[in-house]
Amino acid sequence: MALSIGHSPQDGGSVTTNRKYSEYGFWKLHIGRVKAELERLGYKAVVCNRSEAGGKTPLFAARRCNEIGADLAVEFHFNGADTGIGGTETLHWYSSKNGKKAAQLIQTAMCEVLRLPDRGLKPVRYKDDRGYYYFKETDMPALMLEPAFASSHVTDCDRLETRIDELCLAIARAIDEYFKQA
Repeated sequence: MALSIGHSPQDGGSVTTNRKYSEYGFWKLHIGRVKAELERLGYKAVVCNRSEAGGKTPLFAARRCNEIGADLAVEFHFNGADTGIGGTETLHWYSSKNGKKAAQLIQTAMCEVLRLPDRGLKPVRYKDDRGYYYFKETDMPALMLEPAFASSHVTDCDRLETRIDELCLAIARAIDEYFKQA
C-alpha cells in the first residue's frame, strides 16, 4: 500500500493551513501516524511523495505507487477555495469499484472525526478533473483525500489541526476495513 503526500503542482505546495503549514509540510508531519497504525495492523505501508519520485505532479506519485506494487494508493491533500465553502471530500477514479468502496469507507471515517459538511465522493473521469493523470496512471485503486478546506476555511483548518491524531487513526482503520471486505 502506498501513502502519497500531495502538493500543488504549480507551486510545490505553498497552499497553507491557517498560514502555518504548507499542504506538503502539514502531511509530512502527520502521515507517519497513518503509516504507523497501518503497520500495527499488519500492513506494509510505504510513503511516496511526488518530489522523491522525481517531480511535482500527481503523475509522479502514480508512477511511484506502481513501481512499489501498491495494492491501494492514497494521496493526502487539503482543499482551498475563494468562497466560504468547507467540508470533506474524497476523489476516486470513476470506473474503479474497489476505489469507490475504499473512498466511501475513508470518507465516512473522516466525516465522523472532523464533523464537517460531507461533500461526498468525487469521481474523476475527465482531463480537467482534479488529479486526472494520477488516477488514470495508477495500476491499483487510488484515492485523493481532501479532509478539510484547511487553506481557506478557519473552522475546517481548526478541526483538521486539533483532530489530526484521531483522523490519522480513523483513516488507517478505514483502510484496514477496506482490505477486510475485499
